[in-house]
Amino acid sequence: MTIQFSWIKQWYPIIPLNYLDILNPTPITLLGKKLVIWRDKNQNWIVMDDVCPHKLARLSIGSITEDRNLMCRHHGWCFNGQGKCTKIPMLTGTEAEITACNSFRSKITTYPTQVVQELLWVWPDDSPTAFEDCKFKHPATIPECELDVSSTSWQMTEVPVGYTVSVESTFDPSHAEFLHEGIGLFSPKMSVAMEYFESIGEISAEEGFTLKHQGYNLLNKDMEAMRKFTPPCSNTTIYRYSNGKKNIFQLYFIPTQPGHCRYIGKSISNDSAVKRNFLFQILPKDLQTGLGHLSTYKLSDQDLSAMHSQEVNQSSLDKKWQKAYFMPSPSDVGIITFRKWLDEFAGGSPAWQGCVEESIKQLNDGQLYDRWHRHTKHCPSCRNSLIWIEKLQNFSQLCCLIFALLTVVFILTDVNPSLVLISGIIAALSSFLLSKFQDIRQLFLTSLPSKGLPLVKLYK
Repeated sequence: MTIQFSWIKQWYPIIPLNYLDILNPTPITLLGKKLVIWRDKNQNWIVMDDVCPHKLARLSIGSITEDRNLMCRHHGWCFNGQGKCTKIPMLTGTEAEITACNSFRSKITTYPTQVVQELLWVWPDDSPTAFEDCKFKHPATIPECELDVSSTSWQMTEVPVGYTVSVESTFDPSHAEFLHEGIGLFSPKMSVAMEYFESIGEISAEEGFTLKHQGYNLLNKDMEAMRKFTPPCSNTTIYRYSNGKKNIFQLYFIPTQPGHCRYIGKSISNDSAVKRNFLFQILPKDLQTGLGHLSTYKLSDQDLSAMHSQEVNQSSLDKKWQKAYFMPSPSDVGIITFRKWLDEFAGGSPAWQGCVEESIKQLNDGQLYDRWHRHTKHCPSCRNSLIWIEKLQNFSQLCCLIFALLTVVFILTDVNPSLVLISGIIAALSSFLLSKFQDIRQLFLTSLPSKGLPLVKLYK
């Protein structure tokens, strides 16, 4: 008898700690279930249902009180870290308030959490035994190794493509030379046919599977790669090169809701750190991080374009993947192995809570390549970068106006021509910088260009 995988009796990494706000609640969605994250008076991160039992308003739009309870914005009901109602303003100081606060109907379901490797993990099971059950399973963390796993930061995005196609893609390394042509050294001319790509060991419901394969381009053809899928959402990939170089890629694909997936990942290497130029290093730290994040969008836009088109086409076919896909190459072993695990042990797709999968609708470019909802609104560094850029815009605009007026005054008053020239140059330079800052601001919001035709150029 095949042991079936439980989607809710698992640890999920839902957000990096540095993406959380200790002063305000954070909404998340996991397996279709709306949840809210906040920190209580004991400095514990609490995850509970994002719904007030009074009139079902979202608690994530509420606030944290001085005594570190979560207050509903609608009518001021307050809840502690155990989900118990602690205050009902319209019943304050009465026997009725005590009775209402002690009622099971005023209690909110909370979920087990833990912090490991700078990630907040949640166990999304609401059964009475959840807090006991979760103790017998460990999160799928980065394995112990000689590398410093804290040397790089986690990055998180939430994309408008689903869990299945996202995980498929991470076990399909051969697409890189073709889909990502023009980025770095990726090129079809660099590709090498993968002759060795195998699943090693057993495939199981709880332990997942392990893949081993060779390189797929001229630069890494001597590489040995191991890819470990640990259900429900972890891919730990280790690349080892003949020259001693080692890379670890830790990726998580969290099923948020049908047609959407949250990616959390980082890469670690024993290579020497990349040196940045002096001008970049004098920028505010958040702005350095934000500009660094901008450099990753072209590659992820290319991934989104392929995965979304795949989902749309697949949803229009009345065929199982085995009939819809034609996979004659060894390089397809990773996709096939994941699909087999999903079908045999996990019901073919995530077990959505309170929602159902529907046919995938074609998104327009504005929706598919939206950066605000995908990353910027979640990332403190990118949000702060927008604030910095706005300040620079305002300063440039002020300089432009002041020095333009000075230039006119100098001309009318017959001042030294050199002062007119200097003032005019500063006004023109300020105007130029204002335009550039507006362009940079646009990059944090969307992949659509701010000028010209609103077309995303994936390969130019």
